[in-house]
Amino acid sequence: MNFGRKAVSALLLALLTLTLLAGCGQTGEESGYLVYYRNQAAVDSAGAAEALVAERHTLDPSADPVEGLLELVMAQPRGENLTSALPEGVSLRSWTLNNGLLTVDFSSTYGTLSGIDLTLADYSVVLTLTQLEEVETVMITVGGEMLSYRDHQRMTAEDIVS
Repeated sequence: MNFGRKAVSALLLALLTLTLLAGCGQTGEESGYLVYYRNQAAVDSAGAAEALVAERHTLDPSADPVEGLLELVMAQPRGENLTSALPEGVSLRSWTLNNGLLTVDFSSTYGTLSGIDLTLADYSVVLTLTQLEEVETVMITVGGEMLSYRDHQRMTAEDIVS
């Protein structure tokens, strides 16, 4: 599918609304993290509104939160019509966190993404991981290399929702 700028703009507006309404992180009465998944019903109908939907998950307190959240992003969600925004077969190669920059390196399958599919996958990863206090910016690489066709390499939640 080929989506134009209007669809991408609508997607960004929907994500802003979703993020503002849903809240984030482990604050308030509900504990856990919001993990963002692809809403297949909205994407299949070519509608950008609600293309990503958050599910609240708790992590094992003994597990590393970065790894726990990345596992959840790659896993299948509980909700009906939801699916991981990452394609089947993507695996985590490594990650590093240095001065607020989280670099996540995925297997080559992630590199097959383009257009709206890449946008949704990137947003799913960034919106989920920037809830961690120590993560300010996320950079996604594939096989240790940056994707040359991506507009920008470092992403924040503010980039997505502004």
